[in-house]
Amino acid sequence: MSNRRSVEPAFEGPESGPLRLKPWQRAWVARQLQTLPPRQRLWRLLVLALADGTPERYRSWVEQGVGGVFVPGAPDEHSARLVAQLQLHARSMGRADLLVAADIEFGEHTGADGLGFPNAMAVAATGRVTWSRRMGQAAARAARRCGVNWVLSPVVDLDLNPHNPVVNTRSFGADPVRVAALSRAFVQGLQGEGLAASAKHWPGDGVDWRDHHLEPSCNSLPRDVWMARYAPVWRAAIASGVRTMLCGHIGLPALDDGRSRPASLSPVLSTDFLRGELGFEGLLLSDATLMAGFSACGPRWQTLPQAVAAGCDMLLFSGQPELDVAYLERALAEGRLSWARVNQALTRVLALQCVLGLVRGPRRNVTVPRANPDVAFERAQEHQWARECCAAALTRVRDFDGLLPLTPQRHRRILLVEEGERYTPFGQPLPDLRMAELLQAEGFVVTRYRPDTLVDPDLHDVLIYVLAREAGMCRGSLRLDWKRLHGDTARAMERHWHTLPHLLISFGNPYHLADASGCRCWINAYSPVPAMQQACVHALLGRAPWSGRSPVAVGAAMAAWGPLR
Repeated sequence: MSNRRSVEPAFEGPESGPLRLKPWQRAWVARQLQTLPPRQRLWRLLVLALADGTPERYRSWVEQGVGGVFVPGAPDEHSARLVAQLQLHARSMGRADLLVAADIEFGEHTGADGLGFPNAMAVAATGRVTWSRRMGQAAARAARRCGVNWVLSPVVDLDLNPHNPVVNTRSFGADPVRVAALSRAFVQGLQGEGLAASAKHWPGDGVDWRDHHLEPSCNSLPRDVWMARYAPVWRAAIASGVRTMLCGHIGLPALDDGRSRPASLSPVLSTDFLRGELGFEGLLLSDATLMAGFSACGPRWQTLPQAVAAGCDMLLFSGQPELDVAYLERALAEGRLSWARVNQALTRVLALQCVLGLVRGPRRNVTVPRANPDVAFERAQEHQWARECCAAALTRVRDFDGLLPLTPQRHRRILLVEEGERYTPFGQPLPDLRMAELLQAEGFVVTRYRPDTLVDPDLHDVLIYVLAREAGMCRGSLRLDWKRLHGDTARAMERHWHTLPHLLISFGNPYHLADASGCRCWINAYSPVPAMQQACVHALLGRAPWSGRSPVAVGAAMAAWGPLR
């Protein structure tokens, strides 16, 4: 594998599209293609997670030629220091800076630099593209402060199935026109700050109820319906100049000759259609290759090179990167993968590094860098944006009895029912909700519900349910869990709709109405970030309007989909 003459030549770099290069950058790409050893070319196609390893291990990846790294969780000062060390190590070897990716979608699970911006569905509820543009801008700024240059957002999936636990609040909703407009604005806001966005998850999640982290999933729409709903969203993302896309482990039989194989393994979907029909010229990153949606499709020695051959330019995650590189080498030797395809993918990797300013050009091409941002001003502005966006998103779904606004005079004694301890998809505890203390600060007396609590109008003036279930990987279901909420099996069957004035607030899944249809007063608040909880209390007390509009038709969606299928 060390014989460079066995490597087929490749084109020098794109002349158009989101990765178009300047002449000196094209020359740099050409030199890389001529001089990089074959094994390093394959390492350049990997994006590896900075998790469960050591700095020494991560430095060894850089020395072997890894193309990118991924910062798990919410990037912060700690991850920024680690990334800075790796970038210094790359420069000491004469390499360009690494691509550094992170999932910054906001909401409670995927923020950055401590910024509590609400999720995509909350942004969509405002009905204003301004908030999506600012969301993208805030994501880019926070990412940059943490050493990240590649944000794996926006989610451009359509939330068509209320049983899907992994799209839901991560989506801009169900309307293709709205999703297209908000996705475009997010990309423009983020990439306007000099970073790369990544529209996901090609060819579109949100139809199946399954989570492709746990099982290969399928977009089962007929061709004409997919073309009417999903195609406009992808065309809008491409027209926005999005530099990368993330390829899901999601099948689309209507466009793949009836086959349900995931797009990450389908050249028909990820090369012929995405590039040939839709005209995408950026870099295509596979979704995590450790997900069951990928691993269930065959042995890794077979599927990993198949993903590159199908059209994925980079591969996300590896448990054993040295072994994965050996799998790619084996596929090249056996003819299941060509060097021409590897070089094509590598060219896009190198081009992305160029357009992100990670390659130091000749002195005559050096431009004056823009002034360092005022970090304190940036952070203050971003937190202000978060507060204003939350206030604009709050949606009063129903108030049949005119319960709102609440006042300490009429509703002083509140019985508060919450789900208790909450965790991220990776098992880390989430902060306690602040609704009790916020209400107490306004003069209410708050009693927390317990399994032995007597629900009685002589003891309480109003009953408030507070739920906080955002979408995320490996959730299984976002349904309302009455047993967990009320504490035991017997009390799970109780409903107090006729016992006390009541309201239910969902800081997450907007479809809980299906599990609490008798509830007379309903608020959708979409995301439990602190700014949303504060905004919700202000609105409950009548200090702010309920100006949000639901991005999904809750009743119609539940009626149309009914049981899981």
